[in-house]
Amino acid sequence: MSLRKCLLLLLIFCFVSCTPQSGQQSDVRQVQKGAAQLNYQPARLQTESPLSLAIRTPAGWQLHKAALVGLSMEMPRMPLFFTQAVDSVPSQINWQTQFLIGACADAQMTWRLELLFIDDKGAEQRLSDEFVVYRR
Repeated sequence: MSLRKCLLLLLIFCFVSCTPQSGQQSDVRQVQKGAAQLNYQPARLQTESPLSLAIRTPAGWQLHKAALVGLSMEMPRMPLFFTQAVDSVPSQINWQTQFLIGACADAQMTWRLELLFIDDKGAEQRLSDEFVVYRR
């Protein structure tokens, strides 16, 4: 094989391997919890990468507490802080946050998201969801 063909193949290989795969990191994992919808992005969460969480709730709900609890390893409770965003549907509220989870010796870490909302009638709405974060 000529040197030109080898270099051309090497260039093509580098181009293909360096091109991001469409949808691989931009997909969303949706979880319905009663009247609330959780959207994790990306769907496959990885350590030391920005992770986004959006929650859609009925209008009138107020977020009082949000935390992550490590289940598969000894980790302290990590508080989460959300901002309220305008929703195009007036009967709903969007809550958004971004966070990072550090790497661990475990290849996979199981976490539980714990949320406490007060609904429009003053009743507590406790929501939780377990998810896995993979070591990069």
